[in-house]
Amino acid sequence: VQSVSATVCNMAVTAESFRWLDILEKEFDKAFVDLDLLIGDLDSDEPEMVYNARQKMATLSSCFAQLTHKAQTIFQNNAKNEAELVNMRAELVDTKTRNQCLEEELHTVLVQLHTAQLKQLQGDDGLTIK
Repeated sequence: VQSVSATVCNMAVTAESFRWLDILEKEFDKAFVDLDLLIGDLDSDEPEMVYNARQKMATLSSCFAQLTHKAQTIFQNNAKNEAELVNMRAELVDTKTRNQCLEEELHTVLVQLHTAQLKQLQGDDGLTIK
């Protein structure tokens, strides 16, 4: 039960990360367009300043795109690692369960062996153990 709730929580965090990234991209795009419109409204007396501002905006846009891509890659890797962790936890639970069953079976077999050895000793010596 604990691993299931942890899995659901991890998947929710992963989904939230992608949703957050999508919202952030939309906000950036809107702000970029608004800023571009503001720069377009500047006096055309200073075309060099407008050109420089648009160059800086292009650099900002490029950096943001790279950052977004890297964040998306990290989120995808996290999702993959979380899925792998869920599978490994399930395998661990199965292995522990099998191990416990084998230990119980070993205990039963040892008790049977000791019982048989005691019966054999009683038969060989003609003694009765009380």
